[in-house]
Amino acid sequence: MTPNPYQPPNPYAGAPPVASSGVAAVNRTPLVLAAVGAWLASLYWAALALLRGLFAAAGTGSGAMVIMPIVLIVLYAMRGFQVLQGDPAAARRLLWLHAFGALAALLLAFSTSGFYAGLQSVKVLIGIFGAVTAFRAQRAFAQSVVVRR
Repeated sequence: MTPNPYQPPNPYAGAPPVASSGVAAVNRTPLVLAAVGAWLASLYWAALALLRGLFAAAGTGSGAMVIMPIVLIVLYAMRGFQVLQGDPAAARRLLWLHAFGALAALLLAFSTSGFYAGLQSVKVLIGIFGAVTAFRAQRAFAQSVVVRR
């Protein structure tokens, strides 16, 4: 049989042909769940930015307090799309982002009370879910590399 000139050579005789992209298949379920976790965190920060913006408009808060949630909205949403597209480095960065966010929210939940503490506890739960799914996405990427070799 004549080898395909557009496909890389297969070093193993009798092995199935290598995919044209050269990348092993990655289990998509952890990637989708990690993206969902990132988007949930992004939605949380969007709601918090809206709430802080309403407080600033009413004169009870600072308009500068809206800037950080907007940055986090963009970071979480961007990482979610990157993980969904198959970027293994984005899964690692997303894991750190969720871990740092959950830790900061946990510290804020213990230092405040009332409604704001309840909001922070929701963020802790989203952070835990997001960190677990980002870790599983990282493992899926690592397993695809092991299978590929």
